[in-house]
Amino acid sequence: MKTGNKIRALRIEHNFSPIQVADMLEISESTYRKYETGKNCPTVDMLNRIAQIYRKTIIDLLPDSCICHESKYNATLNGQNESVINYLSSRIIDIYRKQISDIKNQIRELKKEIEILRKYD
Repeated sequence: MKTGNKIRALRIEHNFSPIQVADMLEISESTYRKYETGKNCPTVDMLNRIAQIYRKTIIDLLPDSCICHESKYNATLNGQNESVINYLSSRIIDIYRKQISDIKNQIRELKKEIEILRKYD
């Protein structure tokens, strides 16, 4: 299944309108509709934002033809350009590293707040 079809299916599954999703992504409805129809391809960062809305990963939104299939001796890329996969993998890793860092910072801040609240008990 293509990325646009996956995005559309998730939107319908979650009972969102295209306008609602576009608003969540802070983009125009026409831009979002182009993603669903395949007339435009979202950036890796935009794919990440879309994935977050549906609590999915970027990998879940990639076309089925991009998914690597492991064999006993090697992995095949279903005819996809390996450099594209490597680029996407690198970008996905960068995005997840930033998310992990942000979560760690939130945890630190929450721990500080807990300590402050404990002082007042």
